[in-house]
Amino acid sequence: MSRHRGRAKRLAWAGLSAALVIGLSAVLIRAADGEAPAGREAASPTESSEESNEPSGLLPLSATAKTPSEQLLATITALTALATQDPDGVGPQGDQVLASLQQVQLLEGGPRRSAAVVANASVGAAVAAGEFDADVGQQVQEVLDNVARPERLIDLVQLVGTDPLALGPGGPALLDPLVALDHQVPADQTAASAATLLESVTSGTENGELSEAFETAAMAKLQELADPASYGALQELLADVERDPHAIGPAGQHVLTSLRDIVQLPVFPQGNQASELLGLVLQDGQVTPVFRDAAIPVLVALVR
Repeated sequence: MSRHRGRAKRLAWAGLSAALVIGLSAVLIRAADGEAPAGREAASPTESSEESNEPSGLLPLSATAKTPSEQLLATITALTALATQDPDGVGPQGDQVLASLQQVQLLEGGPRRSAAVVANASVGAAVAAGEFDADVGQQVQEVLDNVARPERLIDLVQLVGTDPLALGPGGPALLDPLVALDHQVPADQTAASAATLLESVTSGTENGELSEAFETAAMAKLQELADPASYGALQELLADVERDPHAIGPAGQHVLTSLRDIVQLPVFPQGNQASELLGLVLQDGQVTPVFRDAAIPVLVALVR
């Protein structure tokens, strides 16, 4: 009885082996004839080529575009080409985004920064609604961030002053404090006032009173002004000069007078006077090399 079971088992294994051989042979024959194995479809060269040529969703910006204006122009050029090649891939809002970028390009100063903030917020909304490609949208927003970013506080004042409500319902309430910080608040109170404004912008954004695009544009400058380090460095430089003005060179007395003014001034006039003093310090023979090296970073940090 056990022999019968053993023979039956051997026959079963033999049958299974034969089936596997036959099946494998069929697969090899189909492969030799160019037929794909069951369950898989062979991709044609045309299909593979089409897949590899699909747009990546990213804008090919020129490496030579360094300044915000150059980046903006390069973005407009690249988005125009991409929208022409693959309008469905860019999204239904492609034309509107392109038009907003072109409008930003036409403007200058505060109006340009304001328009960049508004366009940035619109791009974010289009991406969130699924009407503009997310990767392209991120690139566009990064460029608009650079365009909107103020070099000095006066640039931020002009941005807000162009159209306060365009920044959100809380925009108008920011204008007077910003003007005061730039033109009225004395230097020893600059950091505290800037910190208060910084908190207002942060909370306003969290509460939906200000756009995130505006927060991005304003944060870096307000954080810089809220840091008391630059004022502390100015005080130390003034103290060094007061100990012996003549020791720093022929322009020692002029430097002392300027520093005494600068240490009291609000942001805008302080930056202007610091810039003028920096020009003097950089002239040959006016101050010692040691003082020049100490003064340059202090004065540069005050032009803000």
